[in-house]
Amino acid sequence: MSKNSFFTLQNNQFPYNKLRFPGQGSDEKILYVTREHVIFLVYKILFILLIAVTIIVASVMLNRSFGQVFHNQLLSSILAIGLLVFFVFILLGVWWVFTLWKKSVAIVTNKRLIKFIYTTPVNRYNMSLPLEMIVDTSYHNKGFLSSYLNIGSITARSSASSSGVATDDVTRVNKKYFYLENIQYAEDLQQYLNKLINALHKDSSALNDLRPFLPNLKGEEREEFLRENYPQYAKNAKK
Repeated sequence: MSKNSFFTLQNNQFPYNKLRFPGQGSDEKILYVTREHVIFLVYKILFILLIAVTIIVASVMLNRSFGQVFHNQLLSSILAIGLLVFFVFILLGVWWVFTLWKKSVAIVTNKRLIKFIYTTPVNRYNMSLPLEMIVDTSYHNKGFLSSYLNIGSITARSSASSSGVATDDVTRVNKKYFYLENIQYAEDLQQYLNKLINALHKDSSALNDLRPFLPNLKGEEREEFLRENYPQYAKNAKK
């Protein structure tokens, strides 16, 4: 599988046994893949549309304001340029934010937490935190809409020292904390992470037997889904 094939929408779905992300260890199993909730992508696209509409409105206003001063041909050229910028800005802007959203993913494995964060469609940086270095985790959400859509953020506190390390609101770089922000099913994922940490402290080999995180299914419904579709995860699988 090619290196970039991991960063697609269709491949980041359960089951993960055929996926390989850059830097993945030979004995490292993917347990969950997630990204920022799609509602935040919609917000960014709406912002781009707002800017584009502002551009076209400004072109129309220029056309009206200087209609008595300049030749009509010149005004038509200004309006045509405004329309061209309008469509190019929308196409490039939507492609840009969608690509960054699609490629920026967070991964839970039986070894660590890892994030790939794209700053441009071709440039990225990654952060990872080994499970054995996680001291504890916390969950929080913001506002009614986040609660309704089941969106939240997880903070994993690391045993690493944070002395002299500043937290940046954009990159969220801090040796002491690892953030999984604005993701769906964050509360359930936090409980799953706690299970991983507990299993690691009791018997690290038990992590190899834990099945991937299935956020939208619980209890008997989850068991039936696994038995019918992925019996390898249902049979003798640990919860």
